[in-house]
Amino acid sequence: MQSAPGAGTALAAPAALAADPLVAAVTETAVRVLRPRAEDTAGAGVPRTHLDALAACGAYGLLGYEPDPAGGLTARQVVREVHEVLAAVDPSTWFVWTQHVPAVRALLVADGPDGDAVRARWLPALLSGERRATAGYAFLRHPRPPVTAERVPGGWRLGGRVPWMTGWGLADLVYVGALTPSDEVLFALVDCADPREGLTAVGGAAPLWAMGGTHTASVELRGVRVPDARVVGRMPRADWIRAYDLENADAQPAVFGQLRATADFLLGSPPFEELGLRLARRTARLRAEAYALRDGLAPGEGTAGRLALRAASLDLAVRAAAACVAVAGGRAVQFGHTAGRLSREAQFHLIQAQTTPLRTETTHRLLPDLDD
Repeated sequence: MQSAPGAGTALAAPAALAADPLVAAVTETAVRVLRPRAEDTAGAGVPRTHLDALAACGAYGLLGYEPDPAGGLTARQVVREVHEVLAAVDPSTWFVWTQHVPAVRALLVADGPDGDAVRARWLPALLSGERRATAGYAFLRHPRPPVTAERVPGGWRLGGRVPWMTGWGLADLVYVGALTPSDEVLFALVDCADPREGLTAVGGAAPLWAMGGTHTASVELRGVRVPDARVVGRMPRADWIRAYDLENADAQPAVFGQLRATADFLLGSPPFEELGLRLARRTARLRAEAYALRDGLAPGEGTAGRLALRAASLDLAVRAAAACVAVAGGRAVQFGHTAGRLSREAQFHLIQAQTTPLRTETTHRLLPDLDD
């Protein structure tokens, strides 16, 4: 097998983690199938065959996977490693694939009278990758969310526009959020294959200069009818915003995957190999601190420290990618060059799952000690 991201550095997966069957299968697929086409994918878009390969190696079943207890690994370690590896070798495919995760997570915890039925209907096909989901709900944090839900007999009618939906045209299901008249957020599954659903991509948006290969579109919901059996979550919006902010205070595995990719780029750029090794060591220390904080504290505890570590990881990712551009020189400004792609992707991580507290922490980290 080709080298895994971060191989030979402090960022390499420990032997037990690398040998886990799911980690090994995903890593083999990532380096054999995804990595060789990463530059083409970033420009031309994620091909369906990439997602087929991820389904075949078990990546879509990540949240339902339990490692062998004899190996001493936790499910959380496996989840992090899979996200890091995919984000390192092919961020465009990683971002399309990761849109699947919220629907699976919601189904795993769905309660209420229809919880078991909706799980039985959708979860097996989603965990196998036979059917694939995308998601649209981050806009629910906005003062006036653009998607609303109206109660109708036997269910809800959804209307409005999802500003950003990734993987459009590749997904079978949409996990979508909407605001009810009582200021609750409602989450439901919409079947993309049903022509009666009223989902329509709308044009007019400027192309993305980062992650442009992710099939991201604005999608209108025109009177989409959702029966109660496909509602998988409902709660007060204030509670959801609080939980969303707390969840996204933590440093993200994908950013550490990005840093594995930049360290690898420097390692392959003589005479900057030592710089790549130093970057890997610094990233490994930061990653260990961030993961230990998340594992050691209950949700809602240590939020300031979590935000500081996430901002530090973003700051390091942006600076490391800028170093790759400096190393590459003029070639980096051409589309199709890895250094330029790494720089654009590092900038993307600044806004992915961003919250107001994170925005404040990150900008202060990026621009410290400015004099008037």
